[in-house]
Amino acid sequence: MMNTRGFGVLRPRSTRSAARRALVAATTSAVALGLSVGTLAPAATAVQAAAGSATATAPDTYEKRVQRLVNKRRANHDLPRLRMAACADNVAEDWSYYLAANDEFFHQSMSDVLDRCDARYAGETLGRGAMTPRKLVRMWMQSPGHRAVLLSSKSRRIGVGATPDADGRWVVAANFIRF
Repeated sequence: MMNTRGFGVLRPRSTRSAARRALVAATTSAVALGLSVGTLAPAATAVQAAAGSATATAPDTYEKRVQRLVNKRRANHDLPRLRMAACADNVAEDWSYYLAANDEFFHQSMSDVLDRCDARYAGETLGRGAMTPRKLVRMWMQSPGHRAVLLSSKSRRIGVGATPDADGRWVVAANFIRF
């Protein structure tokens, strides 16, 4: 079942296969998040910043800074910090690489994330542009959809993937899960 905001997917462990069939059609467009800067895409929306060149920051460093800043925002709202989960991290890194390599920008199926990570909840935020981790997280917090995912009490783990695209912009995927 979709949560009331439509930004993540929550399903009980006992109904995984039935829930997957029910979510397949819905997740393509219903998991789309609010847009802070940029234009709306037909099937999904996400934060995009003005094009430019990415900083000389290594992807691993960028990802760790995003995670730290997300946890700082969560702490400001009395929410538990999100620990890195290998599965969520692999999914996020694979997705950001795919988007950057193919010059595409849309959300992946949350039912696939649920299955791949054997999770009960999954949410995703995306960003693209020449921006620091601080600016990215600030933009996410200014977007109602992204903010709902970052501050969801359902999330317990996070994975962040950051890949520079051919134009030197960061393509960032953050996956939020709960086992």
